[in-house]
Amino acid sequence: MSADSEDYTIDEIMTVLMAREVRNDDVMIVGVATPMVWAAFTLAKLTHAPDAIYHYIMGNTFVMEPRQVSLLYFEMNTARAYRFQNSVECTLESLPSDKLTTIEFFRPAQVDQYGNTNNICIGDWSKPKIRLPGCAGIADFSMFYKRGSFLYIPRHDTRTFVPTDKLFFISGVGFPDGKPSICGGSGPKCVITNLAYLDFDDDTKRMKLGAIHPGFDLETVKESTGFELIIPDKLKETVPPTLKEIKLLRKKVDPLNIRKLEVLSGPEREELLDEIIQKELKMEIKYPKLIIQ
Repeated sequence: MSADSEDYTIDEIMTVLMAREVRNDDVMIVGVATPMVWAAFTLAKLTHAPDAIYHYIMGNTFVMEPRQVSLLYFEMNTARAYRFQNSVECTLESLPSDKLTTIEFFRPAQVDQYGNTNNICIGDWSKPKIRLPGCAGIADFSMFYKRGSFLYIPRHDTRTFVPTDKLFFISGVGFPDGKPSICGGSGPKCVITNLAYLDFDDDTKRMKLGAIHPGFDLETVKESTGFELIIPDKLKETVPPTLKEIKLLRKKVDPLNIRKLEVLSGPEREELLDEIIQKELKMEIKYPKLIIQ
């Protein structure tokens, strides 16, 4: 049973769609400052992927236990963990890829029609207008991962979705010139946004419209994209969150609404941030709560 359209928010439908991409044998890579990803992976573990393993970039640790999303005590979640080697890339490359696969979502500043991404700068890289967070391990997972790379974008607009010639820097590899990476990775699999679910055409490797979220239309998606999307003959609507998914997300996975920080801006974001901090500071036990269904 699905929730009514009035019963969920944009951050919730995005989190649910990200969770649905997780498989039971995945290693779920949780980065830094991506609470929506943490929420999605935890939701997946509580629903259809109980055997999936977290890999926290923070401390390079593997964790089995699902815990409530936290802002101030993120690092505490890795306290009961297994740690191998000294670098994230080495650890993941040493996993038996025929048995364990990795899934990692990241949020690019720019993406083109072939799934190439930029997280380096806006403007000329030698003298940028804006310096972005940087590449980190994006180059590795975008080229090597067996399951490919997964993207999410909370604000679907023409500043983010740009044609290749408007991409200021390529820090994440998609399908260069419409061709698979020579490194053997599967390439980008999907892009989940506040408007739609996007994937890639098997033949041309160009981005295509997979489904439109309830409440939005084709023209809105097209006008918000800086290049021409492949549009299927028959449009699909995104399957909305179920009542179970929404209940778990709100009551157990992320009751403090930390995931919403990724979709809000300005005074609204500042207000929520202060509210979250005050609630966590008042916690008697400074440790993310273990979730038991």
